[in-house]
Amino acid sequence: MAYVTAAEILTHAGVTSPTAGDTEWAQDVAAAIEAEIAFGMLDVTVDPGSDTEAAIRAAALTDAAAAYVSRKAPHGILSVGPDGEAVRLGSDIVRALRPVFRRYGTAGIA
Repeated sequence: MAYVTAAEILTHAGVTSPTAGDTEWAQDVAAAIEAEIAFGMLDVTVDPGSDTEAAIRAAALTDAAAAYVSRKAPHGILSVGPDGEAVRLGSDIVRALRPVFRRYGTAGIA
């Protein structure tokens, strides 16, 4: 079961005329999100049309769109230190999915 596709990511991100590079990146992001879901929902059966499936799909699309647009954005959270130096912190690709994993998925991994 695929929770998010490249086409859904592009639509959600507002990309109306994707280049080959845009499509390839969306496919990579979709694959990464699907891999995270497979791990986060390890050994959990998700019934099609269930509230659990809806929660996963919504969170997956949120995370996928954020990961997709990060390609053209500065990475991480920017902060400026006391001496004016830039400091960036990385971020987790599955921020929206973490609560779903805790609620429905494999206990203790999120």
